[in-house]
Amino acid sequence: MAHFLNRWFKFLQSSSSDDRRRCQPRRRLRAESLETRQLLAANLFHNDLIPEDVNNDGVVSAFDALTVINEMNRHRNEGGVNGSVNDRGSMPDVNNDGRHTAIDALMVINRLNRGRSPQQAPHDPSQNPDSPPADDDPVTDLADEVRSIDGSNNNLESPDFGVAGTPLVRVADADYADGISEPSGADRPSAREISNTLSAADPEGTTNDRNLSDFVYLWGQFIDHDIDLSLTQEGEDAESFDIAVPTGDPLFDPFSSGTEVISLTRSLIAEGTGTSTDNPAQQINAITAWIDGSQVYGSSQATTDLLREFSGGRMRTSDGDLLPTDEAGNIQAGDIRAAENLGLTSMQTLFLREHNRLADDIADDNPDWNDEQIFQAARTIVIAEIQSITYNEFLPALLGENAISDYEGYDASVNPSIANEFSTAAFRFGHTTLSNEIDFVGNDGIEVREALSLANAFFNPSLLEETGIDSILKAGASSLSQEVDLEVVDSLRNFLFGPPGAGGFDLVSLNIQRGRDHGLADFNSVRAAYGLEAYESFSEITSDSELSAKLETLYGDVNNIDLWVGLLAEDHADDSSLGETASTIIADQFERIRDGDRFYYENTLSDREIRVIENTTLADVIQRNTDINSLQENVFIFNPSITGTVLSQPAVVQSSSANRNDKRSPRNGGRPSDPFRPSVPVEGITVELLDGEGNVVDTTVTDRSGNYKFDSFDHSGAYQVRIAVTGDVETVGLDTVDTLISSGDVNLKGINFMVIS
Repeated sequence: MAHFLNRWFKFLQSSSSDDRRRCQPRRRLRAESLETRQLLAANLFHNDLIPEDVNNDGVVSAFDALTVINEMNRHRNEGGVNGSVNDRGSMPDVNNDGRHTAIDALMVINRLNRGRSPQQAPHDPSQNPDSPPADDDPVTDLADEVRSIDGSNNNLESPDFGVAGTPLVRVADADYADGISEPSGADRPSAREISNTLSAADPEGTTNDRNLSDFVYLWGQFIDHDIDLSLTQEGEDAESFDIAVPTGDPLFDPFSSGTEVISLTRSLIAEGTGTSTDNPAQQINAITAWIDGSQVYGSSQATTDLLREFSGGRMRTSDGDLLPTDEAGNIQAGDIRAAENLGLTSMQTLFLREHNRLADDIADDNPDWNDEQIFQAARTIVIAEIQSITYNEFLPALLGENAISDYEGYDASVNPSIANEFSTAAFRFGHTTLSNEIDFVGNDGIEVREALSLANAFFNPSLLEETGIDSILKAGASSLSQEVDLEVVDSLRNFLFGPPGAGGFDLVSLNIQRGRDHGLADFNSVRAAYGLEAYESFSEITSDSELSAKLETLYGDVNNIDLWVGLLAEDHADDSSLGETASTIIADQFERIRDGDRFYYENTLSDREIRVIENTTLADVIQRNTDINSLQENVFIFNPSITGTVLSQPAVVQSSSANRNDKRSPRNGGRPSDPFRPSVPVEGITVELLDGEGNVVDTTVTDRSGNYKFDSFDHSGAYQVRIAVTGDVETVGLDTVDTLISSGDVNLKGINFMVIS
């Protein structure tokens, strides 16, 4: 891979919109041997995975050891400067320490002793007399050389692990009413009643207290659509499991008919399951379980072929460099849900562009590569980027820095399959983080058009032809998400198809009802299955006494709580935006799909390549593929601040205002002052923060050093800072300062004020 990625490093760095310094990668690749498998015919991973192949012929042999020894002697005799690549094109610096030493030769010898290299070059008897002939057709070889589209053969011992169309797994035993397939929850209140009681949102909103931006749901949904999809039954035999609406529900039963329902069709179950209590019904994951970019490329060869240009390794686009469409104007992507909302469609578009950007650069640097080689190379990099962003940015932001265990290498014994508890409950936390509106924000952090109600952003991808994706992605990084709790905005909880009573859906009710459809165990049983202690009372779940009382009224028994409800009601764990149970479920799932993935980027790339991937943030990907140039380095965190000091300089009493020694200046309002009398900080002065419309959105009071700070911003934009108007404070010069919060890491300092003491 070295000869390819060296070129990629060059254009990757030059394409970055700024030269900001990146931190060192969080983890270092540990030595871990892959099972024997062919690699890309174009040697995509050559030399960095097999550095002992010094002469670049595809096979580790005695010639490589001899090359190292000759290079050592040449440098010794010629006084040359050691380097990793010599003028003969070989790479004798095997351990990449900048020198040619006996250690390099020893590494080659050790590799020879371990056996043949898994990579085979085209057969050349004169160079490799012991090597068998290799198939010269790169396209024929690719099935064994790159990650499969449908997820198969990732695990060579269990080829069906992670494959599209295989059953979800369970950590806790199924809890069907009949032990086989009948939905649970008959002894619980209606899902809509629970929604009305627990999930009505505060009209003012409740923003995240750990400064998570809206990217927590944008990426959460994007990555969710990479790893799980449960399909519902279709046709005449489809089984309904409708949600009873409480009589008199003001939105769904305004005429008190007592017969209204919210429609729901049961999920498909895997063939051969649901036959007995020993073989309960299991739902199907229709897509691959791996983080493999399937939302971009698809989980079937037919989908991938539909999306490709089959020229230059590129994927199809439509006008405006947007997602392609069919003849009816419907967008086409790797996942069938790509049009659900504008934010998700923008994310899909972003990584389509990233693939094509990489493909173009790879093609330019490798004119002898064919379409398939370019496509697979770009796909490999895109998948690595998605994996790195997930594990190094998204999950630490959501769960805390230490929630996910360190990577210890590939483990073929790990089953990566998606847990029903994860897909049907825990990873649906994102529904609580959305706001009621979609914003459109420019590079300066100011809205560029009127916000769109979330309800109008559903299944409306054609709007991107007018707005583009830039202002949507910039907005995602420029505002706080709603808190992860049981509250869900009206656009999701009370979505109506017309006037009250005309029907609609409630996402909270659907989440609860879907858990019952899947026979999910109750909250406490799931805790026990994940090795956590069961709660003995409702007050142990939440410190919110009002919420605890509502839970008890609804459920009566602490051992009978719907899983989704319990997960969102639970107090947040330390350094996490989720409770202990949800954090545990999510960490377990992401560890399994990482550790069980033979193609995971840390298991296939060299240390140097890993550093490049891990230093590529989501902000980088966005800024390379849009005109956005003002993102914070970590788009998952929105935490700007404004700081300053209030000082007082005592006024000088003058005998005559005409005195020529009077010191007057605009900065002190034209009042006499003494430049030799130092200003002093003033404690207890009230400072106000105003939004762009002049509304006071925050106040603070200066400390004993005269300092103040504002750091509770909900969104970017224009703000003003001013000294509060009071009878006992008189400002000198400006009493209001205009400021601009353009991104999530802006820290405006020195916004100072002078007052008369």
